Amino acid sequence: MARLRLAVLACTSVLALTMMAAAPAPRVVAVGDVHGAADQFVSILQRAGLIDAGRNWTGGNTLFVQTGDLMDRGQGVRTVLDLMMALESQASASGGRVHALLGNHEVMNLIGETRDVAPELYQQFAGSDSEARRDQAYQAASKLAGDKPLDKTEWLAAHPLGYVEYREALSPTGTYGKWLRSKPAAAEVGDTVFMHAGINPEFTSDSLDNINKRVRRELNEFDDGFRWLQQHNLALPFHTLTEVAHIVADEVSRLEAKRKRDGLNDDDVAEARALLPILQIDSSALLNANGPMWYRGFSSWTEQEGKERMASLLKKYKVKRFVTGHTPQPSGQIATRFGSTLFLIDTGMLGGKFYPNGRPSALEIVGDSVKEIYVER
Repeated sequence: MARLRLAVLACTSVLALTMMAAAPAPRVVAVGDVHGAADQFVSILQRAGLIDAGRNWTGGNTLFVQTGDLMDRGQGVRTVLDLMMALESQASASGGRVHALLGNHEVMNLIGETRDVAPELYQQFAGSDSEARRDQAYQAASKLAGDKPLDKTEWLAAHPLGYVEYREALSPTGTYGKWLRSKPAAAEVGDTVFMHAGINPEFTSDSLDNINKRVRRELNEFDDGFRWLQQHNLALPFHTLTEVAHIVADEVSRLEAKRKRDGLNDDDVAEARALLPILQIDSSALLNANGPMWYRGFSSWTEQEGKERMASLLKKYKVKRFVTGHTPQPSGQIATRFGSTLFLIDTGMLGGKFYPNGRPSALEIVGDSVKEIYVER
């Protein structure tokens, strides 16, 4: 009887190992920069079998990775964000998963840098009370300006209807701002690291987890400093990054003069600590050209230096490949570099004046098999 039980256990173990060995590798689909190209985004998701004609998830247990830059330039940003948020829950319910990563354009909007927003997009955020809200915003801005009167015509042109609501939606408590702030800058899925731009070893040697923690911490610190300015009637919720930077520079100059004249009290020190991250934001992971949101070395490295640096990165992070967007490929095709260890998947999906040869694309990874997917021009 004991021998029979041992035989059954042995057979069961062999069967389990066989089934484990035969289990198919998960399907991973990655899409790069969208930039508000809603129709094109839908077309590539359908071409990749992730959604149906009703824009509902049909990808089953597929792992879908979007490497950031959903925002700016195109007019369909709101549609794209709403679709991503819906697919996130639908995929989870079907055994799949959506990995939405932050791009530099998401970060820009979260900290009030709106220079690349399509003007038409603001109209989508305007409501029946937008005229009144904009007038209230102008009055508040005029009061804050004090003895430096605002030119109302210029101010209204810079703050079209819907602008105040747009900034509110991207705030820490706004529908899109709250969702985006929960997203990482990088993700390891299977044997692949996905991120928006890339890793410059001279900027950071951190783990992916610590890179994500740094980006999130610096976003939180900016939000805290901006909130401090609003609480002390020095800034308004719709102030741009440029405006906030000028306010902070003035405050820091005032504090420095006071330090030399009278010394600083506890409140002054608390203010300095709150505002320092904003003052130094250009050197942060959020805006530094060598940081993970902006670095373009993956595209600009020569073949020789790229092979050496990529080999070092693969060894450090214990993966087989990197997949990034950020730098649009002029050919409108996914670029493969350094012995298929790097895939650059920004193919200028938005097209038009921004990316004349652009077209929607996706990268499919199943085990060691990597395949490009395109929507024909």
